[in-house]
Amino acid sequence: MPEKTYTAVIRKSRLEYVAICLEINVSARGVDIPEVEQNLKNAINDYLEHLKECPDTEVASLSTEELIEFLKDTEPVWHKKPPGGFPLKPLEIHEVPVYV
Repeated sequence: MPEKTYTAVIRKSRLEYVAICLEINVSARGVDIPEVEQNLKNAINDYLEHLKECPDTEVASLSTEELIEFLKDTEPVWHKKPPGGFPLKPLEIHEVPVYV
């Protein structure tokens, strides 16, 4: 049976990197990308262990509204006002490993 994989979104806020797992709504932070990835992996593993101990825990994925709030809360200052009123904002994207 293949292991479950999880998707993470990582953003740089003013002081640190913040990551959130979309499937189980678990978050972590760190001073750089490797640290936030490791912290998120640990948080996911801790949460999965908790689920084994408490199987009645309801697991919910991140809603669209929560994702938008996360993106707004971690929005870099230089993205606040797009030039010329252009409605789309650029995002910094890094390829992130799949967590299992």
